Amino acid sequence: MAQVIEVDADRFRAHKTQSVQRLPRRTSDPRANTPIATNTAQPQQAAAVILPGEPEQAAVMRRRIRSRTIALGSMTEALVLLADELFTNALRHTRSGEPGGEVTVALFKLPDRFQVKVTDQGPREGEHVFPCPRPLDACTEGGFGLHLVAAEASRWGTLQENGRTTVWFEIDRPTRRT
Repeated sequence: MAQVIEVDADRFRAHKTQSVQRLPRRTSDPRANTPIATNTAQPQQAAAVILPGEPEQAAVMRRRIRSRTIALGSMTEALVLLADELFTNALRHTRSGEPGGEVTVALFKLPDRFQVKVTDQGPREGEHVFPCPRPLDACTEGGFGLHLVAAEASRWGTLQENGRTTVWFEIDRPTRRT
């Protein structure tokens, strides 16, 4: 018995003409794979990925961080929350959120801490912005993200070079009892 499959030709053509979804990709850029102010004598593990500058890619970024820190419990959730905030800021405030934009997210496992770097493509045309906490205003939506990063991270900072902006944070790992 033959099976009949109906195809909506107009829907197929419309789907075919839409832009192909861009996928995350690994980066071999040594700047992306190097933590901020690291002691080079200490071993490190790094995982960096370049993500399309699209809001739905935040879920991909969260999964990648969770997969590399799953055994850490609440520390994993803190790393994910703060990285998600920085990824969202990169999309909202920089060229990374424009069509074709990209965001590089790197996670470093250092001997006594974790470090996350989120690197965007720099300010939009004609804008000169530098990431910093805005004055708090309970009547406005947004503006709390970097306050959250400052409150939850052990350390955080920003770096601008080659037209790109990196916002990074570290969360200290608990010391083991002996």
